[in-house]
Amino acid sequence: MRATRTYPRGVRPAAETAVLREYRHLLRTGPVDWQETAHRHALTALGSAARTQLLGEVHRLLLVGTRLHPDDVHEVARLLVLAERHRPRILLDGMRPDLLRLLARAVVGSPAGATLAVGRELWDGTDPLPPVAHDPPGQDGVGWSGEWGTGVTSPDLGAAFYGSVPPRRRR
Repeated sequence: MRATRTYPRGVRPAAETAVLREYRHLLRTGPVDWQETAHRHALTALGSAARTQLLGEVHRLLLVGTRLHPDDVHEVARLLVLAERHRPRILLDGMRPDLLRLLARAVVGSPAGATLAVGRELWDGTDPLPPVAHDPPGQDGVGWSGEWGTGVTSPDLGAAFYGSVPPRRRR
């Protein structure tokens, strides 16, 4: 059984290595297409065995990518970048430290990674806030009841647009 250290979202290890800080800078400040390019270069340089281990970590952490193979470099690179974009620190905190250092070194050392290093010394090192969970609709009657096509609406919702609804006339 492998012992891994995981940190809660707000807690970081005492000292972050320079390579991990550079990798985090690249993930937080670089454009998505350049990040994907840097990850593609890195994954290609790492070789098939390392890509297999990285893909296994992606399966474990994200529960996606089950149809991907280690040779699908473009798709794996996109998956890594989008995972960090949508859930900041999910890979940085959850991935095995040896694989994370290997990936970080390869990405930072790639030609696209070197291009994205601009402004690293000025960066304050802050991570974006985690995404806010959307509140479910309240008890005001607006929302879905769970069955297809049966929207639940407040009885006076139409009155806001049409005034009061006149009673039906009998003939």
